[in-house]
Amino acid sequence: MIIIIIIFFISILIAFGMLSFRAWEIRTLRISQENTEQVIPEISFRHIEKNMLYLTKHIVQGIILTGAKYWFILTTKTKKQLADKLPKVHNLFKKKSTLSNETTSPSFVKRAVLESKAKIKRIKEKVKREHGEEEI
Repeated sequence: MIIIIIIFFISILIAFGMLSFRAWEIRTLRISQENTEQVIPEISFRHIEKNMLYLTKHIVQGIILTGAKYWFILTTKTKKQLADKLPKVHNLFKKKSTLSNETTSPSFVKRAVLESKAKIKRIKEKVKREHGEEEI
């Protein structure tokens, strides 16, 4: 915690130093007047589209992951209660694992879905550890 506070104060001092140097340049007219570049760079529509696509992906993934987290918490607690109260009914709902292999290179949407599935799997394992369930 102390290291973070020290880094914070150092960054504040550096920022103050940069601003005071810039003010000194302006006061002493050390800035060349030929520096009339365009302040706002031209951004292509493709660049905006790409950024919005990634932003949308992260927003949708966040919503899905939040929903999946609470769904897994609900199902984990339900399964745990079901296993404790009714073990015969619990044995009816056990899953059998299946594996699928895809050899083609996934598209952007497929990669996003695969990323979401991996994140959901990590959340599911975390919920299992937090709520103390041995098997799902």
